[in-house]
Amino acid sequence: MAVKNGSIKKIVFLVVLIVLTALFIAGYFIMDSTKGSKEDTGNKVIFSGDHAPEFHLQKIDGGSVSLADLRGKVVMVHFWATWCPSCVDEMPTLDRLYHSSLGKDFEMLVVSVDEGGAGAVAPFIKKNRLNLPVVFDPGGVVSKSYGTYKLPETYIVDRSGVERYKAIGPRDWTDPANIQVLQNIIELK
Repeated sequence: MAVKNGSIKKIVFLVVLIVLTALFIAGYFIMDSTKGSKEDTGNKVIFSGDHAPEFHLQKIDGGSVSLADLRGKVVMVHFWATWCPSCVDEMPTLDRLYHSSLGKDFEMLVVSVDEGGAGAVAPFIKKNRLNLPVVFDPGGVVSKSYGTYKLPETYIVDRSGVERYKAIGPRDWTDPANIQVLQNIIELK
């Protein structure tokens, strides 16, 4: 009987330890997500139905673009980096999506968070023969304002500037299911 009681005590101890560890981890993330002040630049997580944070970024061709410039269109805001293997693997499908027939009501901004800006990204774009609307967020201010924490991350913003869809991790953007998500948002008037 003493062996059984000892085993039960060990199991109860392990269960209590696991529960306490889970509560500690959950508490850490909850406290971490509530930190910050009005001056803070970010790490606010953007959810479906939230207004997408505005930004103004430099384009790879030397011009600039803001999210407000694209109001009236559905905009894919895609955060990535050349040092991210899954981002690199995903780029050809983004390129094909950009050149697909989604129409004049769809725009894409491929936001590089590479610290080197155009110097780091332009050779990659040229080498891979991509023709995408690349913009630069080398300090990560815009990606933080969206709450991006894992690359790649994609946000679909509707015509009025409201975030309607978020994808964390790579996708095959030529997959019919992913195209249907975009078409559904484009069809919302």
